[in-house]
Amino acid sequence: MPALSLGLERLCADVEAAAALAGASFSREVTRNVLKSYPRFFTSSAVSFRTSTRKPEKRELNVRFVELETPEDPHAVALAEGLIHRSGHPIDDLFEQVQRNVPILGYGLDFGVAYGVEKIWPFFPHRPQPLEVLRTLPSLPQSVQAHSGFLVEHDLTDLSLFALDYRSRSVNLYFMCRPGHFSTAQLADLLGGLGFESPGEELLEHCTRAVPIYFTFRWDRPRIERVCFGVIAPGPGLLPTHLHPIIGQFAAGVPFATERRNFIYSVTVSREETFIKIENDYSGTMTALMQVF
Repeated sequence: MPALSLGLERLCADVEAAAALAGASFSREVTRNVLKSYPRFFTSSAVSFRTSTRKPEKRELNVRFVELETPEDPHAVALAEGLIHRSGHPIDDLFEQVQRNVPILGYGLDFGVAYGVEKIWPFFPHRPQPLEVLRTLPSLPQSVQAHSGFLVEHDLTDLSLFALDYRSRSVNLYFMCRPGHFSTAQLADLLGGLGFESPGEELLEHCTRAVPIYFTFRWDRPRIERVCFGVIAPGPGLLPTHLHPIIGQFAAGVPFATERRNFIYSVTVSREETFIKIENDYSGTMTALMQVF
């Protein structure tokens, strides 16, 4: 395997340290293989690490980049490098359908440090795209179309980005909003209308501060599988560390490539559990980028 650059060597070491801090499995071979496939983006783009408050046996560490200035198709690279594979599933064709039918501003990529490439994000231009554009994508899960009316009724009409999850065979639709746009009552109504149990008033209050709200859909299930509310925390003091020990532990020890210690935490409501994702702004640019949309 070719030697990594000094910048990637440091990043790889920081990723390994973050995985140990989170108690997550780590593969140096998997991590290096993804990093060397995208060396320019992991050393010069917005980069972050993410773990969660899930049970230790389910807890993972993911690393992601977002590049909007000099976009390069990460899907083509992933296929060429053998990081993802075509398998006859509808997700195989969906990325190209998005590219053909929706204007693209840039891309992001996410990988699990013990698994490899999981998600690829096409980012739409700063003017969000209407839900109606999804009708041009024949490979979308039917559950997206089935819920489009419900989303519009809840004032979720314009998409800013789209995620294709090649590991879970799912897609995420992201709606950007202003913190405080939705009340706790409105969000409780939204979740209840989808058949989710309320996460409680305290967590709903955190959800009202979300910048992105995103929904997970699968091809093999008719319902929305997960709803996630991403909150920007400009400094560790704004993290809800009392909600779970791993949040404070991660915030106190996770490496950064900058003096700024900003975070993103996400209240995640699924059919099986409610948990918190915690993400560090490793490059010092991810949180600012999120506020552009």
